[in-house]
Amino acid sequence: MYEGFELGSFLAGLPFGLAVAGIVMFFSWRKGKKERRYDERFYAIHNWARSFSWVVTTIVILIAWTVVMIIEPVGTAFFVLMTVYMLHMISYIVGAAIASSKY
Repeated sequence: MYEGFELGSFLAGLPFGLAVAGIVMFFSWRKGKKERRYDERFYAIHNWARSFSWVVTTIVILIAWTVVMIIEPVGTAFFVLMTVYMLHMISYIVGAAIASSKY
């Protein structure tokens, strides 16, 4: 470890940061609910944004995967990108299954 590094302070900061973020999110959500920010338009916009983000992320991962395969031999970077891509696609399958069970 580094000299002067306080492990206790470091470990206490994570729960404290999560607690502060949770409190801020709670009050932000409560204020938004009072102002009727979370209507069907809000959900439609954010569903479209998540779909667009998912497609862009898929394309970026495939491009990065291709670049890694061309530049480097099959190694750690290849398997890391393959794992990220597989988790990305599995999360899509799970999300599609949940969405199809609701409709």
